[in-house]
Amino acid sequence: MLIQRLNSDSSWLISTDQGHLVLDPWFQGVQSNGPAWFNTQWLPDYSPGYQALPGNFSVFVAFPFSDHFHLDTLNKLKMKGAEIVLGFKGPKAFSKQISHKGSIGPFTCEKVGRHFLHSGWLIQAEGKRIFYTPHGFHADNPSMPDQIDVWISAVGGYKLPFWLGGEIALGFKYHQQTLAKLKPRYFTRTHDIQKPGKGLVSRFGKSEQPTEKQWSILLQDPRCLPLSAGEYFQIP
Repeated sequence: MLIQRLNSDSSWLISTDQGHLVLDPWFQGVQSNGPAWFNTQWLPDYSPGYQALPGNFSVFVAFPFSDHFHLDTLNKLKMKGAEIVLGFKGPKAFSKQISHKGSIGPFTCEKVGRHFLHSGWLIQAEGKRIFYTPHGFHADNPSMPDQIDVWISAVGGYKLPFWLGGEIALGFKYHQQTLAKLKPRYFTRTHDIQKPGKGLVSRFGKSEQPTEKQWSILLQDPRCLPLSAGEYFQIP
């Protein structure tokens, strides 16, 4: 199994001999949650995007927010013939959904945790297990999975005032606590780089990037995969 990061936010490609699964694709345009004055953001740098995609693939959208559920990108992929499956109840145009557990080609996708943000999806194929938690996952969650090959999760934190949503990404302290309990074979970072934008969310949001010391701790861990957009890793 191979994983490839498709942008600097949280788009991924998981490939096996039997099929390919794209997670949360956002390859073009801005993302807005609500009106533009509330939140408008765009990708900060290079994304291989469409050019990295194989000939045939399916799409799984894990969360209903527009930096995961990006309609412009999804509509273009749908026109290319991609099967698009949602992990939530979405528009009728995207009728294929997984409420808790289901299959997409050779991939099994299972929801883990109940929090609307700090939950994740366990994705399995060819005996490999990927745990995808782009907003972080609490170490005390009773649904903690085991025997994880790769954990894809936010490392940095992101906070908004409570009236705008509160704690979005949990941050380094929680990441390390969960890492100690989850014990994955490998882990990599996603969805916690500050995106350029405008509106109330950008004005009041506080990104908590890992400090130089914290980043050193991550890189000294032999399980850490510091993947940038376009880079990939073959899971042994």
